[in-house]
Amino acid sequence: MRLRHRERLTYGAGAQGAPRGALSRREALGALPAALGAGLLALRPGAAGAFGERERVGVNLLDVGAGARERPRAVEQLMWEVSKRTSIDAREAPRWARPGPELYDAPLLVWLGAGPCPALSEQERAALTQYLRAGGLLFIDDISPPGDDRFDESVRPLLRALWPEERLQRASEEHTVYRSFFLLDRPHGRIQRAPYLEHIPFGELSAVLYGRNDTFGAFGREPTGAWRLPVVPGGDAQRERAFRFGVNLLMYATCLNYKRDQVHTLTILRRRQWAVEP
Repeated sequence: MRLRHRERLTYGAGAQGAPRGALSRREALGALPAALGAGLLALRPGAAGAFGERERVGVNLLDVGAGARERPRAVEQLMWEVSKRTSIDAREAPRWARPGPELYDAPLLVWLGAGPCPALSEQERAALTQYLRAGGLLFIDDISPPGDDRFDESVRPLLRALWPEERLQRASEEHTVYRSFFLLDRPHGRIQRAPYLEHIPFGELSAVLYGRNDTFGAFGREPTGAWRLPVVPGGDAQRERAFRFGVNLLMYATCLNYKRDQVHTLTILRRRQWAVEP
């Protein structure tokens, strides 16, 4: 099969891909209640498996700190783009969640960071760690203005307490998040502060991805349809790259097991109207 398109879709496992037979994040989250018992998770009433609304994939925003609600309509715009560009049936509206059972209805948890981050209780840290070990992905997006390092300085010790056996480390340019749908070579956002991601590895997965480019700041629109915030220095082209990175994030969080999800490829290609030749 040959694809004619300026963006090549890659579903190979890559450096961070799952081994043959490994669970995808969707499957891992779905299996967790049976593994740990319903009393530990207390999933939402009517939830079947991983997400609550099983047929729609959504994003949860971690309701912690000053930045949690600072990017209105950003998730909605990203998920609209996800629906348009991929075959994922996306839930556009985000949900704000504290560390606890409500985390389990989405494979991707986004922490929008600004200012000093508040301490989490021991119970909250345990709940967040449990979610990540079950296959959930935490993306931390530092939305602070350039020159403000208060969030960065406070989130690092918190992550050491959250995951003591591994420290944040720079993610390779070969990380699967850069090739889960679009082929990228770095993270993108509203600003260009860090040309790399940091991550906390968990086996062949990443439990945490940390970027400092205000990715979600590139997404939000005003009620009039105008973009809420400027993208600097690259303008519209940089905003488009931020959207591609956002799509990759959700694809990485949802469909990490490329070997098993290969059947998904043709659906994605038809949805995007790519030319496919036998």
